[in-house]
Amino acid sequence: YRFGSVFSSVVSICCGIGIAFYFGWQMALLTIAIFPLAAVGQAIQMRFMSGRATADAKEMENSGKIAMEAIENIRTVQALTLERRLHAQFCHHLDGPHKTSRRKALIQGVSYGFASSIFYFLYASCFRFGLWLIVNGTIHSMNVLRVLFAISFTAGSMGFASSYFPEYIKATFAAGIIFHMLEEEPRIDGMTNNGKKPKITGAVRLNKVYFKYPERPDVPILQGLDINVKPGETLALVGPSGCGKSTVISLLERLYDALDGSVEIDGNDLREVNPTHLRAHIALVSQEPILFDRSIRDNILYGLPPGSVSDAAVHEVAQRANIHKFIMDLPDGYNTRAGEKGTQLSGGQKQRIAIARALIRNPKVLLLDEATSALDTESEKVVQEALDKASEGRTCIVVAHRLSTVVNANCIMVVKGGKVVEKGTHSELMQAKGAYWALTQKQTLAKE
Repeated sequence: YRFGSVFSSVVSICCGIGIAFYFGWQMALLTIAIFPLAAVGQAIQMRFMSGRATADAKEMENSGKIAMEAIENIRTVQALTLERRLHAQFCHHLDGPHKTSRRKALIQGVSYGFASSIFYFLYASCFRFGLWLIVNGTIHSMNVLRVLFAISFTAGSMGFASSYFPEYIKATFAAGIIFHMLEEEPRIDGMTNNGKKPKITGAVRLNKVYFKYPERPDVPILQGLDINVKPGETLALVGPSGCGKSTVISLLERLYDALDGSVEIDGNDLREVNPTHLRAHIALVSQEPILFDRSIRDNILYGLPPGSVSDAAVHEVAQRANIHKFIMDLPDGYNTRAGEKGTQLSGGQKQRIAIARALIRNPKVLLLDEATSALDTESEKVVQEALDKASEGRTCIVVAHRLSTVVNANCIMVVKGGKVVEKGTHSELMQAKGAYWALTQKQTLAKE
């Protein structure tokens, strides 16, 4: 609608100037000479608005983040009595845009007044010049009136079109952000059809992998990490927080690429494998499972083509995840809604639904990232039983903080400073009394 209005105004301006030139080219030239003065005010306004648009947008974004965080974590905010502090932070971020808006209103008023005065000056000049032309016999009086009406029509159209200049600045800024996002090429294109699609059995290898997160390029995470897992084996990664355990999970899902070294599955470098094909054979159960505000059945089947899995298969994986009985006891069974972010379910129940969602994909590689660390003892026991069943017959890589959950792993690797400092079975590492033994002693003392 606005584009149509502006286009109509531009056509009207061109027609008005054309009529003015036809009936009195001398007066039309005077009009064209004065019109640029009216554009000076708009130019100043556009320059001011475009100069502050980026800074104001950043401040508005920051204030929006604070508001969203406060709303999403309202219980914590109230428990810590942070209402006034967050309100002050919210208002602080809006101070800049508010001051800009006040200056903008002043400049808009001045520029509008300046432009309006120019048009009145234009009318007066045209009347005086037209009278001079009539006296000298250069133009007929009727043509002077025709030119004046054409100029008046043109000036009105120009004023209408210029009223959209502020909206034009906002639209240009917003479009610039969108086009920048569209033109930016992702480092890892998850939608591409390129890349190899090999048969995956579950052999995983990390060969001298070095990695730093793009957000923290000065902090090394992995420094020559070597891992080798055969198909069907369970590998446990343990170690202090920040040593790079969860980073291994991100590299295997190819959320990031290694800076040096290679991450391989069945001998194929992940950088050469099609991302969609790779992720179809990998399933992740994380510490905080994400459920959607849909039915439990939909959450289990999320990501699979509609109608591709029968209800019997859904019930089977739910039984293996130790969640089927609980679901059947609900009034609506598998049609029960999980609530936003799974708020209608406990942590253990959400975790078991996430396990069922992983199993329904029948993955060759199962990734468990601190899957039981946020659960109480009773829920941990039930979920751990489900995880033990889920890991049967497939490669399983476990990132664990509670060492009691990795006792039965085929191999346990202790990661420290981005390197493997010790590896072996539980009994071998306990006999060696090295880094793993020290971790178990710390947890034993913590429990006591």
